[in-house]
Amino acid sequence: MAHILLHALGLAALAAAVWLAGRVLLRPIVGVDLGAWQTAASFLVGSLYWMAALFALAAAGFLTRAGLVAAALPLAAAAVALRRGLAPPRTRPPARSRRGALDLVPGAVLAAVLGSNLLVTLAPVVSWDAAVYHLALPRLYLEHGGFRPVEMSVYSHWPQGVELLFAAAMLVQDWVLAKLVHFGFGLLVAAALFVAARRAGGAARRSAPWLAVALFLSNDVVAQELRVAYVDLAIAFFLLSGVVCMGRALDAPTRRHADAWLLLAGLAGGGMAAVKVTGIAGAAVVGALALPRLVASGRARRPGPRPGAFVARFAAPALLLWLPWPLESALATGNPVYPFLYGTFGGPDWSVELGRRFAGWQRSIGMGREPLDYLLLPFRVILAGGEGYERFDGRIGAFWILVVPLALVLARRRPAIGRPLAAAGLWFALWAATSQQMRLLLPILPLLALAGGVAVAELAARLGGRRACAAVLLAAGAFAVQVHAPAMAAGAKSAAVYVAFEGDLLATAVPAVHRFVGERLPAGAKLLFVNENRGFFCPREILADSFFEASQVRAWLGGARSPDEAARRLAARGVTHVLVARPALAPGVPPALAALLADPRRAERIYAERDGAVALYALLAAPGADG
Repeated sequence: MAHILLHALGLAALAAAVWLAGRVLLRPIVGVDLGAWQTAASFLVGSLYWMAALFALAAAGFLTRAGLVAAALPLAAAAVALRRGLAPPRTRPPARSRRGALDLVPGAVLAAVLGSNLLVTLAPVVSWDAAVYHLALPRLYLEHGGFRPVEMSVYSHWPQGVELLFAAAMLVQDWVLAKLVHFGFGLLVAAALFVAARRAGGAARRSAPWLAVALFLSNDVVAQELRVAYVDLAIAFFLLSGVVCMGRALDAPTRRHADAWLLLAGLAGGGMAAVKVTGIAGAAVVGALALPRLVASGRARRPGPRPGAFVARFAAPALLLWLPWPLESALATGNPVYPFLYGTFGGPDWSVELGRRFAGWQRSIGMGREPLDYLLLPFRVILAGGEGYERFDGRIGAFWILVVPLALVLARRRPAIGRPLAAAGLWFALWAATSQQMRLLLPILPLLALAGGVAVAELAARLGGRRACAAVLLAAGAFAVQVHAPAMAAGAKSAAVYVAFEGDLLATAVPAVHRFVGERLPAGAKLLFVNENRGFFCPREILADSFFEASQVRAWLGGARSPDEAARRLAARGVTHVLVARPALAPGVPPALAALLADPRRAERIYAERDGAVALYALLAAPGADG
């Protein structure tokens, strides 16, 4: 039980710190009443404050608990000075209509779904990509007090705003709390979606919010991401915030309000750019919603955005939040967009050939790239998703095949429906042209849920009134429960484990080979990982591939013509041990390295798992060998 309570308190403390930062900063930078969007805006601005503050601490080599306290002190001082202004103004609450038992069902379903996922997220399990970089890089930064070169890691030169939030969570508590940060972004998406759908719902404002949240949660890819330390739910929150705020800017009653909402949209765009290498394209998607108004600005009578305000309040903040990351990459590698544009800028541990392999791998994901494939892509994504890259490596709800067309029908006269659909369409087009992984499509699901939830709720209200709305809500709740049934069952079992377990629960997650490394290998050991790149639990320095499909290790050692040459290359980079694993997707051991490891004069196997899946070798100096 202590495991649950301590991490719940940790998540609450982080949420309070983020909210407080946003609440303090909103007052001077916005200056208008945001109504029901005030809380979402506070979390938006607060998360950006902490991303920027943690970047500064990491760049200065002060990414420590003391640095975290130093970043929090100005907020605490400002909160004391503005304590009266932090609380929302007191207003007479609106009269509440009587609610029947059926009105409690959506809330109960939502609580059960999210609560069970919270319990599963608390499990000491680290997903593959988190062990490669989402959590592995923050752990390295904390060990060294800030940013540091990570050999062969492409990811260490990409935007890492959310990874820095993971680092803060690990400073406060541990890596399970870091997982909860991503889960918290899922909660923010649901809350922001609820508020946006209530405002857009019109006559169906009671059922539309619940329906929108249920549609969002009723996707397998969302269920999977709620429980891991990834970044896609953060992107979803920023994209939804950007689209909502841009819509409010376009519909604002005064120029002052338009400027305030436009600034929030720009900050949301910058948030995407600071989280993912493709995030700057997400900012462009949000900005594109304003293009029709900007083109017609000379004839427009509405007080919406003008070109000058768009540049100053949208484009400039988005670029300012993005620029530190390409600058960091340029300083570290000479390439601001490493490893892309390698032929122009260059960069370490990469090549033109690796770039071709990487691009070929990305284009192989999905069901083809011919014109007919693109035409069928929306239907295939909805109806044919599944495990494996050939099926987009994920699923979304089949109900979208009906919900999206219905929303399109109503979008013509309803900007609150049309704008989210337009942004989702632009994102989908970019996604279709790049890596067609389902999780990379997740950020548009809140937009589709907003448009679809409002459209379905309005249609139900028109055709059948309250009973039809109730039936739709029950159906949506059933979808959500079905998708999350495994998590709901696993959550109950996990809670029992947390209560009964005695000892260090997190230690049970450490693989046996990494326990061996920590206990037997000297502190100065450096490991080369072959056919493996999950280094989060490894307590020693490692070299590992970023992508197996574009293997840097194979490119580096595959050209060695003899074991002697392989040994020289390893020695030049200080490698003392080699860990070899054999997952199904592995590219195999380079021939010269395999010969070296098979030579008892040059390598000694010091660890092997019974199933033969992992072996660890200590490199020896062969008699008479030159290096």
